Amino acid sequence: MDASSGTHKEYIMLELDLITTVAWNTTFGEKLKEMRGKLSRRLLAEEIRARFDYQVSHQYIQLLEHPTMPRAPKNVSFQLLRHICQVLGKDVQELFGSPKITS
Repeated sequence: MDASSGTHKEYIMLELDLITTVAWNTTFGEKLKEMRGKLSRRLLAEEIRARFDYQVSHQYIQLLEHPTMPRAPKNVSFQLLRHICQVLGKDVQELFGSPKITS
């Protein structure tokens, strides 16, 4: 425990296929927007639907990028996040700023 802040974080390694949802926050939303760059939300959503047969709208992606909006989700499908990252040519760990461990 960090005595100065009173907080304690624990980390475990899990196989990514075991994760179903992620507690979403503004930091992740900002990172997602940065990773998307100039690709439109509409094109991103269309590519996800075409490549993965996963139904997502460009409006939902907007909510992910702006999690303080009234209807923004508090938890997000990890599968969707993986699809987004694949379309963007990124590894999902980049979204979270986490190290990548493979076995």
